[in-house]
Amino acid sequence: MPSAMERPTVTTSSGDSFTYDRIGRGTVQIESCTLSIIGGIQPSRIAPIVRGAMTGATNDGLIQRLQLSVWPDDNPNWKWVDRHPNGAAREAYDKVFSDLRSMDLGSTENPAVMRFAPGAQEVFRDWMSGVQVEARGSGISSVLESHILKMPKTIASLALLFELIDGGRFEVGDVSTLRALEWYEYLRSHANRLYAAGETMAEDGAKLILDRRQQLPDQFTVRAVHQRKWAGLADRDAVISAIDTLVETNHCREIEMPDTGGRPTVA
Repeated sequence: MPSAMERPTVTTSSGDSFTYDRIGRGTVQIESCTLSIIGGIQPSRIAPIVRGAMTGATNDGLIQRLQLSVWPDDNPNWKWVDRHPNGAAREAYDKVFSDLRSMDLGSTENPAVMRFAPGAQEVFRDWMSGVQVEARGSGISSVLESHILKMPKTIASLALLFELIDGGRFEVGDVSTLRALEWYEYLRSHANRLYAAGETMAEDGAKLILDRRQQLPDQFTVRAVHQRKWAGLADRDAVISAIDTLVETNHCREIEMPDTGGRPTVA
């Protein structure tokens, strides 16, 4: 953690070295190995992962690293859109990537370095102090605390990217930093939704099982519920989370089935 007089450094190089073997290519050494993930996922698949992290069953730190996760509102309306692509916007978009690709990033031993401008440093420091206090406050789960404490690196990275996209090459200025801090407010609100989903979706699934209990045998398994393909319970992990909630709230209890020579079965 830098002292009050220090300015944290934002670099364009990150990641550890990694060695892997391929049959066709032999041993490959990657000096700076990084991974970026982009895409969408169904709520029923992400919710069990969130719940596992919150209960400690599968808290491997993955979910807290999905720092740019968003949980959009459901859109009940649909509208047909038929228009020509915005050519100027596409060219500007492509230019951002081509400009960044042509940048001189230095080397692993001597990477390109950009620091916060003095004004931007003050703003970032004040914001980061608030984040540290918030993360250590009461009423926040340990998983959300971990997520929040990873935010400073994310916001510093966004500020750097905004500066580079706007053509800056020497320091991260006020405008880029303020823009990144506005993104924090947006991302923080969606983090609340993400972690709340781990609880609400498991509870919704548990309530659905209770409502349709008569459609299941007296002793039922995860597989029996999964095969029903009920809304929100089409994924096996979602079913497990829902049943765990029922067990925790004493609505049902686990029974070990007699050993039949195969995998142990719990009903």
